[in-house]
Amino acid sequence: MELLLSNFQPAFFPDFNTSRSYFETALRDCADLKIASGYISSDSLMDLKRVIELNKRPTLELLIGMHYFDGFTENQYDAACILNDYLISNNLGGVYIADTLKFHGKMYSFIMQDATKTAIIGSSNLGSLFDNVTKQYETDFLLKGDDSIVIHTSVKEIINRIGAPLRSVTITDFLKFNKLLDNNLAVEKVDSSDLEDIKDKRTSTYFDIEIKSEEKSNLNCYFGKGRDNGRYVKPRSWYEVEIIVSSTIFKQPGYPRGETFTVFTDDGWSFRCTTNGSNYKNLRSKDDLKVLGKWIKGRLENSGALRMGGQVTNEVIAKYGRSFMRLTATTEPNIWYLDYAQ
Repeated sequence: MELLLSNFQPAFFPDFNTSRSYFETALRDCADLKIASGYISSDSLMDLKRVIELNKRPTLELLIGMHYFDGFTENQYDAACILNDYLISNNLGGVYIADTLKFHGKMYSFIMQDATKTAIIGSSNLGSLFDNVTKQYETDFLLKGDDSIVIHTSVKEIINRIGAPLRSVTITDFLKFNKLLDNNLAVEKVDSSDLEDIKDKRTSTYFDIEIKSEEKSNLNCYFGKGRDNGRYVKPRSWYEVEIIVSSTIFKQPGYPRGETFTVFTDDGWSFRCTTNGSNYKNLRSKDDLKVLGKWIKGRLENSGALRMGGQVTNEVIAKYGRSFMRLTATTEPNIWYLDYAQ
């Protein structure tokens, strides 16, 4: 038995592995995965679906334990249905929902391609296993061999006893807002007075950066081929984005070429961005590639223009009503104002 920790400062212990790193490693060789998780996130379901889609494994049975009682956002429910329908149509498993009583446990069973068995049990919901920048510290135990078999059989039995197939349960009421950037180590919520102060410090130097709809890049990295090492394809995350800035923008005087800087957004968030790549044309969030994606795609989703599993197309952008975001310099060094309001 091995203790797994979230392992970020100030509670960082170099001798301990993290649940997220083990989960990611186990997925590479897993043939059969069983999960019972109290809570899920929309992007964790989309990312898990993409893992299976690109690698043709593992088979998956997933129980969602709390959302029937506490509520789904539309994004969470859509993502659950997309994953469920993909699994069923490819004879790879299914998604279940606890609708008779709340299930708050977190149990993960892995059967590898060589029949090796391992399991994780502890405090990590599924979303935290796909996200390494959540402001919540988790602890889990990793079980191996015979010690893990009880988790495998227990997850199957729990699904049988309290789980109903997702599509057999009617869900009509949804939580109204997706707070995708809450509790993120790489993001700060800005006080309204501080945001007004930054807005007052805007200069006349600004760049209107186009929101593009390429099929497998920019906001659609998720649909790219992923990172293939010959044995396993690691997909790009649903919220991972990389804005490719046109040469007419990055060649202009004053553009932050090859710099790391802090942005304050029009809706009150602050995070670091960087420009890199050839000619520094790639604009990304610095500490987590998903932060900028959650900010942009989250706004498209919350407006109703983008649905889970769909590509960002010209029609989506038109429905949102704005085809560019404006990056404005301020009188504060390395601080920019970023606006993508409708």
